[in-house]
Amino acid sequence: MTITDIAAKAGVSIATVSRFLNNGPVKEETRKMLENVIREMNYVPNSPLQKASPSSLQKESIAILTHSISNLYSSEFAEEVTNQYCKSNTMCYTLCCTNMDEEYRSIMDMTTRGFSGAILHDLAEGEALANLYNRVGQKFPLVIVHSYPVDLECNSITVNQEKGMKDAMAYLLRLGHKRIAYISGEIGYSFKIKEKIWREELEKSGNPPPKQDAIKAENTDFEAGVETTHQAVLKYLQNGNRPSAIFTANDIMALGTIAALQDMGLKVGEDISLMSHDNTMLAKSYNLTCVDMKIRSVAIAAVDLMNYALHGSDSTPRHITISPTLVERSSCRAV
Repeated sequence: MTITDIAAKAGVSIATVSRFLNNGPVKEETRKMLENVIREMNYVPNSPLQKASPSSLQKESIAILTHSISNLYSSEFAEEVTNQYCKSNTMCYTLCCTNMDEEYRSIMDMTTRGFSGAILHDLAEGEALANLYNRVGQKFPLVIVHSYPVDLECNSITVNQEKGMKDAMAYLLRLGHKRIAYISGEIGYSFKIKEKIWREELEKSGNPPPKQDAIKAENTDFEAGVETTHQAVLKYLQNGNRPSAIFTANDIMALGTIAALQDMGLKVGEDISLMSHDNTMLAKSYNLTCVDMKIRSVAIAAVDLMNYALHGSDSTPRHITISPTLVERSSCRAV
């Protein structure tokens, strides 16, 4: 596929497509239309449009693309990848995209800027982007860290979140908890699979959860999620709900939950047990029992896979699955 094909599909000139791909002057409506056409056709440049000079390529450079820096799950991952690359004197750059369109543009851009490869961390879900990843991965070294159930034709790492959630529920049920509230964001496969397992495990134990015990908050992968969770949990508690335990789908939501419990005069680990997910420094700081997503192990695996993609003798994509573990701290008690 060439820019001639893109121009024909979009009904514009080849020069217009070239200007767009080189970030030149293009009308806004034309820019949006070309973005849609290129995304639909899964177009990836055959070679960099802005080639770096040979002197600038003496050292490898790796891009890390993630969707949130305020979420320590992402920033701790990026920090560990950077630490690993510092050992080999490899340049490492972190980019942050907060929505699907930004992500698409960033992926397209990094293929043209002389990067040696890119590590994509916990990005947007969906078949369209999976197709894009596969196409980019054929021409540009990619490692993808993700949680959604899709077959990728490029190097990838997943953490078995189903196992982590089952272990978490088994632990809380062993402690005697029968009413366990579940708090998550509104969008995302990882939130949905955790909620599914939460519901199934409670139903199996003979304690099907009431509808109100599945609490949703907005912007839960960002700093704003602390306050949105705070308000959602506070409203839930003010309505008279008193679960013996609460599970939050990440550590950001755990902070908001702690604030709501404090507002109600309730103590974590005494009045209500609290378990979190991810095991960032937030969970460690607040002594939260937590599902450990093995952030450091995932980061090291990502670097290893990138080295394989860049220097390995076999081009066959490899896929790694890492098992989470449960870290017990003082925030959960038996009832």
